Amino acid sequence: MLLKTIIFSVLFIIIVVLWKKRWLLYHSWKIPGSFAVPLMGSAFLLSATKDNFFDLIYRNLDSWKPVTKFWVGSQLYIVTTRPTDVEKILTNCLTKSPFYDNLGGVIKDSLLTLKVSIWKKHRKMINPSFKSTILNSFHDVFVKYSREMVKFLYDAEGNEQSDLVSVIWEKTLDSAIATLTNVKPDAIKERRRAITAATKIEEIFIQRFHNFWLLIDFIWKLSKLHEEYKAACQIGHAIAENIITEEHKSSESLKFSGDIIRSEHFLPHLLKLNQTKQITRKEILEEMSLMLIASSETTALTVNIVLTILGIYPDIQEKVFEELVSVLPTIEKDPTLEDISRLDYLKRVVKETMRLVPIIPFILRYTDEDIKCGSYVFPAGSNFFVPIIVLHRDSDVWPEPEKFDPDRFLYDKITKREHCSYIPFSFGSRNCIGLRYAMMSVKVMLATILRSFKVQTVGLKSWKDIQWEYLIMLKPKNIRLLFEKRAF
Repeated sequence: MLLKTIIFSVLFIIIVVLWKKRWLLYHSWKIPGSFAVPLMGSAFLLSATKDNFFDLIYRNLDSWKPVTKFWVGSQLYIVTTRPTDVEKILTNCLTKSPFYDNLGGVIKDSLLTLKVSIWKKHRKMINPSFKSTILNSFHDVFVKYSREMVKFLYDAEGNEQSDLVSVIWEKTLDSAIATLTNVKPDAIKERRRAITAATKIEEIFIQRFHNFWLLIDFIWKLSKLHEEYKAACQIGHAIAENIITEEHKSSESLKFSGDIIRSEHFLPHLLKLNQTKQITRKEILEEMSLMLIASSETTALTVNIVLTILGIYPDIQEKVFEELVSVLPTIEKDPTLEDISRLDYLKRVVKETMRLVPIIPFILRYTDEDIKCGSYVFPAGSNFFVPIIVLHRDSDVWPEPEKFDPDRFLYDKITKREHCSYIPFSFGSRNCIGLRYAMMSVKVMLATILRSFKVQTVGLKSWKDIQWEYLIMLKPKNIRLLFEKRAF
């Protein structure tokens, strides 16, 4: 009798769930996609490790075009590679996928993951910290830490660099602290620990993603990984808290000395809003943690990959150098804002690198209303998996998509492409707030390094020889670089 009751109860629950999802199921049946099994869905297809997940996704590019679906448990994910669909989704569906809820911890209440109503409030508050006049004031800071990067390379000349990302990341983290706050980076003693903690958070998050049973919350909380994740998040928060404490000290010191307090910059601006209770201290802590990671790690990865690409293609590197010499004829002259704006070919090289290798290769969104795209209805309750990497290598948009060609970004060619055929910083109102910050930082560091050094890539004949692991961001595994001092 007990067994019958259990079976009946389970069947009843299944029927109720299916009935509630009837509209979702009805439209999902009309969308082609991966084989799914009860409860698990298509999750077994995602069981690849972080080392080969990117390869698994890339192998499925053609089968994903133009629209497909897969299930992770009871969650429907729709994949579309049509730029018009992507534009509609990213414009109208501002809610992030529940997938991001698994991040928890260090950036749970930040711009990355917030519910739309709170995100709009935070974005409106943070936007003034990224207006042009403030961004332009960051230029000298970017130059300073780029110079420090060059000094490191001078000292290491002739030595093969197999982990340059870590070195660049230290400089970009210092740069982030110096631009987003009034704090001197040297006042924060555990900056390297912050980088280690951020990497650990990413590794465990992706490990959880690839072991679908860990997505079940009570199993996750019983796991050893959960404890490690919490510990890494606590380190991240402690360092952000330290920066906030130092910000208060710095502001008081600047008041006493009569020096300028940069009250409009990111952290002091938010602390001022905290005084009028427009944002809580906890929310500031989360936003500060996100901004430090996002502004420093993405820049470090992008610089490293551009240098690698230029080492593989020396003819393109020479064109970059010729442009640099024409704009900056002497090595002693630091690049000004005007100089950086004139480096058009370097800008095209950076953009083409981000086309082939977008640091954030996927975007996930959620819709609570039906979205009609072409002949399909994407039903309310769906998640959208927007594969930036696929859009950027679509042969229907990009002739010879695997060829590295900076001239794809000449103005007359850009204007002929649809908006969402190229979205390294996402698209729409919920795009990356640090787009211009990132481009300025990357261009200043590359210009400073490439004026001083010729870079060679060891053991790689093509960008396709680079091996990748996916840790929220794409990270190279087998890059080795040599730097040779330029003669002036």
